[in-house]
Amino acid sequence: MAKDISLQSQDLNRFISGEKGRVQAYLRKNYSVSDDDLDDIYQEASVALYLNIREGKLSTLTSSLGTYFIKVCINQTLKFLGKNTKIIPIIDENRISNSNSVRDDKIDELYGFCMDTEEENHKIRMELLVNKILASMTDTCRNILHGYYWDDFSTATIADMFNFSDANSVKTQKYKCVKKFTDKYNELKHKIYG
Repeated sequence: MAKDISLQSQDLNRFISGEKGRVQAYLRKNYSVSDDDLDDIYQEASVALYLNIREGKLSTLTSSLGTYFIKVCINQTLKFLGKNTKIIPIIDENRISNSNSVRDDKIDELYGFCMDTEEENHKIRMELLVNKILASMTDTCRNILHGYYWDDFSTATIADMFNFSDANSVKTQKYKCVKKFTDKYNELKHKIYG
C-alpha cells in the first residue's frame, strides 16, 4: 500500500535539511562532483521534490521519502554530469554480431499484446498484493527491497544510503526481509486464491 504525501512547508524544509549530509556524502562518494556543484545539485533536487509534491506528481509513495529523494538527487547529479561531459554511447557488440537476437524488453511488449483481460487483472491484483505486503513491512525492509529490486541498487550502495556497516549486513537483512515477504505473500495468496 502506498503512503500519502502531505507535507507542510516546515516539515518539508526540516526533511530536506536533515537529509543534506547523508545525501551529499553518498553523491560525493559515488560521483565526481565538487562541493560547490553538490550544493547546486542538492538545491535543484530540493526544488524538484517541492514541485513534485505541490503539482501532485508525488501524492503517494511505495518507498520511504528518503529513498525517493535520493533518487531525485541522483537524477539531478546525472543531469548535471550530462550537461558537463560528452557522453559516448556503448555499443553492444553481441547484438550487432547476432542479428537474430530478440531484445527482452521487446518480448515483454509482444507478450503484452497477447495478454487477455483476465491475465491483466491477475497481474494488477498481484501488484496490489505486493504493495500491500511492502506497506506492512518495516521501513528497513521496504528500503532494502525497494532499493534492490525496484531501483536496482547494489547491496554496497544500499549500505551507504541507509547507514549499514557493509554490503554483507545488507545481504543478511535482505535475506530476512525476503523471507518475511514470502511468508506474508504465501499467507495472503492462500487467503485470496484459496
